[in-house]
Amino acid sequence: MRRLAILVIIAIASMSSMAAAQTRQDKPGACSHAPAIMAAADFLLAEPAQFPNFWRDRYGDDAAYLKIRYGDLSHAEGSALLANLEKRSHPPQRIAELRLAYAKTADRAAMIAGMQPQPNAKSILPQLGLPALRVLVIEDGGDWLLGELGHLQTLDLYQALDAAKAIADALSVLDDEAKSQFAQRAENAGVWPLALEMRAVKDDLSDYVAYLDKLPPHKGNRTGFIRNALYSADLRPSFDISKQPAEVQALDRQNGMGPAIRQIGRLIDYAPQAAILLPLVNQTGDLRLGTTVAAALNAQIAGKQLDPVNDPDAVTTAMLDGIDHVLGHRDREDNLRHALIFEMGETAESFIDRALARSTLASFMQGNVAKPPPRPKLLTAALPWEQWVGLAGRLKAGEAIAPEDRIVAADLMIAADRPADALALLKTTGDWKTAVRRSHELALRLDRRCADLLRPPMPISRPLYRFEPR
Repeated sequence: MRRLAILVIIAIASMSSMAAAQTRQDKPGACSHAPAIMAAADFLLAEPAQFPNFWRDRYGDDAAYLKIRYGDLSHAEGSALLANLEKRSHPPQRIAELRLAYAKTADRAAMIAGMQPQPNAKSILPQLGLPALRVLVIEDGGDWLLGELGHLQTLDLYQALDAAKAIADALSVLDDEAKSQFAQRAENAGVWPLALEMRAVKDDLSDYVAYLDKLPPHKGNRTGFIRNALYSADLRPSFDISKQPAEVQALDRQNGMGPAIRQIGRLIDYAPQAAILLPLVNQTGDLRLGTTVAAALNAQIAGKQLDPVNDPDAVTTAMLDGIDHVLGHRDREDNLRHALIFEMGETAESFIDRALARSTLASFMQGNVAKPPPRPKLLTAALPWEQWVGLAGRLKAGEAIAPEDRIVAADLMIAADRPADALALLKTTGDWKTAVRRSHELALRLDRRCADLLRPPMPISRPLYRFEPR
């Protein structure tokens, strides 16, 4: 359960889903929201006159990827963009793995040849990132990767195990047959950690369980291996526990966690913000957050009563109502008040409050009702409702908005389904740090409505930065 709390940060930051998008992934620029996505990317890539203390660029890599894909940049243009970003005093944190994923095979090999392991690491594998690990197999054949992992296995088994898990995660988008084939290649090469992990990301764990009998002696506890596989498998919507080996099903029944996590995993796939439920389960131990709350939302989404792509705030509002029903209002507030969503730079309480306020004011902002509704009962005291309502009226009247009010005004423009206007407000506010975070959130929100390029390979993961053949 501790692992679930650690993983939630990534899921909230990668706001994408498996739901149908407006545009094919090979033609993202055709989406009606492409201009706003490009404008957001440009804003995220622009450096401030003075960086805030301890600033790290957690958004420039996503922005560069969106700019390349939605802007249909040539390979030369995209390569120049990424090379210039890497030279910055504050480069995007994932820029190296983005460059590796974007490079052609020969250029990628040259880049890898020039890399050195980080301190205390025995290989460069941990610093390559999921996108690069994927293309090293999909585009480059995987021979170098197998050789490097095999060498690392002889130097530091624990580092090899971590690297194998990352490689399997990067390849989790493949079908089960392709996973089996690469697992067999790893087994034939004597790289048992990867042979094991590639079987762990299959929807059918029969091969995984069978392979445990082939492991070298004293390489881990069998039950522990199966539990680790279930942690990830339960979050994959395609995983069907009823089709698993009896040994896996028996272990799953021991604590009742599986049914709850599987419902939450499916909901995260629909609506990534539902990852908020994972630390709540961890903190409260209340499995109804999955079996009751997530299950009900999944049914509503499947029945087209909720639209997680075009109206994610309605999903968040319904989720909040379910959390209150299960935990009670006070316990819900106590648990979310200090739960930090690191990439968003705000608490889970603040994130949900803003979604609830947008959802409540959407009809007013879109002109469907003449007067704003009263303050929602589920809203915490931390959100200044009167300010939101006042700004909503001023925005509808076309009045000028002061710089200090533009962060809230941008949320209201999102409620009005006017993302370009929301971005214009964010670009002119005095709070640059918050503007950058909210612009990234907006870009991800719009990408989901278009080509869904930043969809993670599996729930609780990072984007793969996939490109068309170069």
